[in-house]
Amino acid sequence: MTKMTIIRVLDEETFFIDAGHSACIKQHQFIEVLNAKHSYKNLAQVVDVYDDYALCRKLGSKRVFFGDVIQPRQ
Repeated sequence: MTKMTIIRVLDEETFFIDAGHSACIKQHQFIEVLNAKHSYKNLAQVVDVYDDYALCRKLGSKRVFFGDVIQPRQ
């Protein structure tokens, strides 16, 4: 599996990740946003999936940043 990251933060709650249909990401799937610099993680959910990227909405209380690592939940 390739490393997935946040490629664009739109506002406080929505952001794009660099994974889409090609990375087997599905709509309404839950993901974890890992921030190694600040040592915390957030829960988020995939809203829309496109060919090369996916739009996600943050569910946790912590901020998300460009470059944060994404880990799909099983």
